[in-house]
Amino acid sequence: MNDQELTSKVRALLQKKVSLSVPIERIEKLFGDASARVYTRIFLTNGQTFIAMQMPKGNASEEITNVKQAPAQLPFLNIQRFLKERKLPVPQIFAYNAEDALMLLEDLGNTVLAHKVTNVPESTQEEWYFKAIDLLSLFQQKTKERDHDCIAFTRSFDATLLNWEFDHFLEYGLDARGIHLTQEERELFESETRKITEEILQFPTCFTHRDFQSRNLMVRNNELVLIDFQDALLGPAVYDLVALTRDSYISLSKNLLKKLIAYYAQKTKQPEDAVRKHHQLMTVQRKLKDAGRFVYIDQVKKNPHFLSFIPTSLQYVQNALQELPEYKALYELLAACLPEWR
Repeated sequence: MNDQELTSKVRALLQKKVSLSVPIERIEKLFGDASARVYTRIFLTNGQTFIAMQMPKGNASEEITNVKQAPAQLPFLNIQRFLKERKLPVPQIFAYNAEDALMLLEDLGNTVLAHKVTNVPESTQEEWYFKAIDLLSLFQQKTKERDHDCIAFTRSFDATLLNWEFDHFLEYGLDARGIHLTQEERELFESETRKITEEILQFPTCFTHRDFQSRNLMVRNNELVLIDFQDALLGPAVYDLVALTRDSYISLSKNLLKKLIAYYAQKTKQPEDAVRKHHQLMTVQRKLKDAGRFVYIDQVKKNPHFLSFIPTSLQYVQNALQELPEYKALYELLAACLPEWR
């Protein structure tokens, strides 16, 4: 959809769904990260602004899930309703045109958590990350009760999905980068990662955002607002904590990480040692997946922007495995083949 078509479609949505006949002054394309969605800021002549989100046709998730059939309702609409009903901070939806896969959203501005925690003193990072953990704790608490109309409760991180993500790293994080394992090494990788999967499946589970990180938490009036929640599912309770504190875009000190894990354990009334162990295992799984995904986005989606974040992701894996002596074989295998660890 070109700019002229978009302007025309947005004007029709404003008039029909929002009862606004104010002329559009201009539009401004926004950067949408790895998503297939296209975001545009709409400026009206009266000073109001909206965000137009143009989605690919079809209701399927952009992330791999363990649900085969396409959902009856657009996941973003479905999960936004669920979260809004629980008074969690999410953007307001003003209008949606299913035929054009076009949605008008509240404009939350340009500031994300990443902006607040980059090139600042550690004390400032701590303040904002404590705020994010407060939101995460509230998010987990308010989503405990199942809603059978919410798509997130129909999908989950099961063994198949966790192992698929490990194998995604094997395919793209290694093979696609010209790092080829022997058959024996591949069998060792599979054996070790399957053991991690079995451990993860024993973790407490809850409603999981799936990408609760510094670029998906907007800052509005000094408070955090959730975005990019359409891939939510049932998953390990520690998953979103790992997404937040082992973010590929922001590196936290060892001291601050320790504080944040302790704070989360306190907020959620869990033993700190258990949370720390779960955090290490989940870090290995998620960050290997992320490293592979960044290569996939480059080679398949032709977007090289995320390649620079591979070293950070793999550094997190190395740090976690150094605290997991029972996975020494996996550590040694990766140390022998990953250039980022040399």
